[in-house]
Amino acid sequence: MRPATYMHPFIIPGDLTRSMDAAIKTAKAEQKESGPHQDCVKRQGIVADLVGSIDPKPWKFSGKYVGASMTFYAVKAMTRAWFEDRKWLEQNWRKIVSDVELFAVETGTSGLSAGDLRGRHWTTANEVILKFSYSQLSSEFLTPSGWDFVSFENVVGGLCK
Repeated sequence: MRPATYMHPFIIPGDLTRSMDAAIKTAKAEQKESGPHQDCVKRQGIVADLVGSIDPKPWKFSGKYVGASMTFYAVKAMTRAWFEDRKWLEQNWRKIVSDVELFAVETGTSGLSAGDLRGRHWTTANEVILKFSYSQLSSEFLTPSGWDFVSFENVVGGLCK
């Protein structure tokens, strides 16, 4: 049977997906180590895919299905983090007392009074909310100093921590 036979229009629970992913990766590593027939198979253009199953159900899942499920759960986690970051950004920054010297140059807050600092944090949060509204995860931003790029995918989930 072809691996496409073992693709399904549903998602299995995350714990099972991670277990199957680990098992498939282990089996692939073992396959690479074994067998002189591997070269013969590759020369013929045959692409092998592993198929996993969960006992006692008769369902079988291709390696591609497990990979797609892992991607689904990664995107789901990123989406949850996006909502948490967005909620954190939408708090009233004019009432939050903080001073992050590490980012003072990038945020333009170096040497500001406490009131001006809170106002700048509010403005910065609104700028980031705007970026959150239209940016794809693959977007990259240049820092105001021009020294570095920041991938939006690396920002999501890290703001409110």
